[in-house]
Parts: sequence; structure tokens; C-alpha cells
Amino acid sequence: MRLDKFLADMNQGTRKELKQLIRKGLVTVDGVTVKDPGTAVTKTSDIVLAGIPVVYNEYEYYMMNKPRGVITATEDARQETVLDLMAGEHRKDISPVGRLDKDTVGLLLITNDGQLNHQLLSPKHHVDKEYLARVSGKVTENDVKAFARGLFIEEGFRALPAQLKIQAYREIPAEADFRDLAMSNAPGQDLPDGVTEITVVIQEGKYHQIKKMFHAIGKEVIYLQRIRMGSLELDPNLQEGQYRKLTDEEIRLLKQSRE
Repeated sequence: MRLDKFLADMNQGTRKELKQLIRKGLVTVDGVTVKDPGTAVTKTSDIVLAGIPVVYNEYEYYMMNKPRGVITATEDARQETVLDLMAGEHRKDISPVGRLDKDTVGLLLITNDGQLNHQLLSPKHHVDKEYLARVSGKVTENDVKAFARGLFIEEGFRALPAQLKIQAYREIPAEADFRDLAMSNAPGQDLPDGVTEITVVIQEGKYHQIKKMFHAIGKEVIYLQRIRMGSLELDPNLQEGQYRKLTDEEIRLLKQSRE
């Protein structure tokens, strides 16, 4: 690839800025100063910009704890996106793996590894996506069995079997439950039948799927957080809106989970 593209991919500046730096003799390739921005280099070339080595990373992997109110997109003219939350020191071609609704929080993988992206999302690879949710009403063992069978949730679509687990039930909702309700897209109500905390594991990701699954059994999701995708678990140290690079071990295990 061209030298200026190599440096631009590694977020060392714009192509215009980098061409100027190269022509000023501030870049060496394998120990030799070069002034032609079009100099051919490889991913393994020894490149130094203004005395600082620049290593080429073909793929980048980030974990974000997505907050409410932010859309899962690379760019949008009107709304804040998850990439708007990230500082500039990352590849320009990264994008979210899958989609979390605007009012959904939690684990979001962001990468430019297109093959991993596809295989983590494809139902035929059976990659688990685990969510924590708070739901209006009392979730019962009959609901658990219905999820395990696979729910018919809309015309032409039956959800694959899902693992639903009941964690807790509150007959009298807490103040936090009403705050969740106010910030959710659930139909307006006053939670007369209490609130159930659940976890659910699915292996597909249709639009609003978990919300539609609970709607099909007469309940509404007032809070939804993704906590796991395959082997990758949400880092409890990440506050909403924060992100970090994946470790080498997390990347290795995540790639294994798609196989």
C-alpha cells in the first residue's frame, strides 16, 4: 500500500497532513528517509514518523458499555452514535457488531474484522447473546417453557428456542423501576403487576426481538442490558459510555466461539 495510506489507516493524521510531513523528510521506511507519499510499503515495514515507530494493526477490537440515548451506528447527522463516544485514535473502518436499540445498554463489540462480525451474528453459528432485563408483570415457569419452545412473535417469524431464567420478582415496584419505565419505549403503564428481573439467552438478533418476545406473552421490557456475546462478557469496570481494547485472550476466545 502507499505510505500515506499506511499512516492514515493508523490515525497519524489526514492524507493531506501526512503528505506534507513525508515531503519534509519526517518519515523513514526500513531506516531510510523517504519523501514520496506514494512509496510502496507493506504491513511489516519498519516505519517511523517524527521519531516514533508506527506499527500496522490490520484489525482492531473494542468493547463498549453502550449507554442509553445513543444509537448503534457509525455516523448520523442528527443523533449521537456509539462511534461519537470514541476518541480519534482508532481505525476509521471500525463498526459495531450487531445493533442495540437506543434505549438498550451494555456490551457492544466494535471492530473492523468483517468475518468475525458476520459469524458472530449468523444464527447458523449458534453464538449466545445474553441479556439482563427487567420486565413488567410476573414472569412464570410457563413463560420459561414458552421461550424454550420458541415463540411465534410476528407474521412469518418464530423465534428460535431461548433460555429464560427468572432472577427475582417484586410485587411492589421500586423507584428505579419507574425510572426505567420512563426511559424505555414500553407502552405507558404504572406497573400494576410488579416487575420481574430475568436473564435470557438467544442465538439470533432480529429487530426488537427480546421486546417482541415478551410482548407476545403479555409483558413489556422496561430495562434491557446485553451482558455477554459468545465468550465475551461485559467488563464490570466499564461505566456506561466507556470502552477499551479487547485483550489478546478475549480475542482468541471470541474467535473460538464462532467456530
